Amino acid sequence: MTGVRSIAALAALAALLASVLVSGCLSAAPYEHQLRSLGGCGPVTYDDVRGARPTYGPDRLTYFLNAQHMCAGRWVPGADGWLVPQGMTIANGVAYVAGFDGTQMGRHRLCTMQSMDLASGDVMRTRYPVRGQVGPRQPTECRHGGGVVADEHGVWLAETQRLWLLDRATLEPLRGWALTEPVRGSFAVLDDDGRLGLGRFRAENPARLWWYDVEALLASSSYVLDEDDAVDAVRIPPDTQGALWGELGGIGPGLWLARSNTSCGVLVGPDGRSRAFVPGAEGMALTGPDRLWVVSESGSRLYQEKGRPMTPHLVRFDTSAISEWVEPACSP
Repeated sequence: MTGVRSIAALAALAALLASVLVSGCLSAAPYEHQLRSLGGCGPVTYDDVRGARPTYGPDRLTYFLNAQHMCAGRWVPGADGWLVPQGMTIANGVAYVAGFDGTQMGRHRLCTMQSMDLASGDVMRTRYPVRGQVGPRQPTECRHGGGVVADEHGVWLAETQRLWLLDRATLEPLRGWALTEPVRGSFAVLDDDGRLGLGRFRAENPARLWWYDVEALLASSSYVLDEDDAVDAVRIPPDTQGALWGELGGIGPGLWLARSNTSCGVLVGPDGRSRAFVPGAEGMALTGPDRLWVVSESGSRLYQEKGRPMTPHLVRFDTSAISEWVEPACSP
């Protein structure tokens, strides 16, 4: 840990660390005052989270290490209807959130896409299912979309075996590509050169992230993407569910990776350090210097039914002091 802290703050931190459960999460109420003593903008309470509250789950948030840097939260519309949020990005005040119906299984988990005004929470457009055409193939539905990024061309939606470009206003698919092994679209990221990264999720073994030249992608008539089309590839840790390219707290610019399951979250920076993060973390987006938003699936009805930590669907962090964030006490 770097920086200067008071003895009282260090004592509070030690108490928090000593109280961490196996999952790396903390029970709700007793730790709020201890988190405040550590500085930061939080903690955020259940009553602070904006939007229509879920009718399921506890009315208290589950805290986690570094939760004192959580500044705000928002519920995603549709949560009561079993929406499980997966991918997310934010552009010009609009949050684009991909998810699936938690009542369905396997290939029946079709993609839901919605755009919402981040400030008001008002839904602007919803598309379910997302259905489009890949080249001359028969139209098909997007399944379990996990990666969402936006640029001047539109909204890019990645799923395991396909990549879609959507119209930002209507969320209608404009074009689709098939992904061939070993390339998979578990999550997506844009770097500062405008390259599109597609990352593969693996639960145990390290995986890869493939970088593609967006202009070359759009200029080509090909509707199939493989690893030979990539301009670069990098190895990523197992359990990676989301990525962001940027500078946080003076670290970077570079690739930040969210490793998670529904009980644990870990943020891995370009400095190689792992930091405790919100459970269920997946897609991430910056809305300003050190204003990091992340989507969490743990607070969905599907995973609350399974006793997972209660987290807001969308969480905003202040990352200005990220060099002081503590290491995780859990591993996905």
